[in-house]
Amino acid sequence: MTMRQFIRENRAELDRQINTILTRYDAKNSATPRPTPSRNDEERRQWVLNDEGLYHMARAAGVRV
Repeated sequence: MTMRQFIRENRAELDRQINTILTRYDAKNSATPRPTPSRNDEERRQWVLNDEGLYHMARAAGVRV
């Protein structure tokens, strides 16, 4: 499986996990929730490459990183 296929098939789950990560860190500094930002696939790819949990998720799906 390529990274592109992985992102296409898992867009919703990737966004959910990224939002969870961002909310966890943002909650410490803000009492007001921020709107969920929109992302493109390049941003998702960067998250997969730089976040250990998302990286392992991609590797488990057969992505050669």
